[in-house]
Amino acid sequence: MKHLLTIFTLLLLCACGGGDANQKASRMLSDARFALKYGHYSEARDSILSLRQKYPTAIEVRRQAILLLDSVEMAAAADSLKNAQGEEWERLHIKQQFFERKLLEDKKKDAE
Repeated sequence: MKHLLTIFTLLLLCACGGGDANQKASRMLSDARFALKYGHYSEARDSILSLRQKYPTAIEVRRQAILLLDSVEMAAAADSLKNAQGEEWERLHIKQQFFERKLLEDKKKDAE
């Protein structure tokens, strides 16, 4: 009984703190979007990965972060394509196409 009460108390604390976690995670997601907008791909990527680690209960924000991470990877590959040649260009082009397809599939699943 004592263990059950402890588990219930922990669950209650997690549930009450969820709103704050969502707000903080949303701010981190906004920071990542801002970084992406200005071509700071490493900063955007780091912000997303940190968000996912710090706020495991912010499910909706984490879902959006995964889509944004795909966009970061796609934009970084497209940006790198501008200066690439030969095999490097082919590799980056394939990477860009992969993330374009993945992003479309994720959006389709989201719409369902």
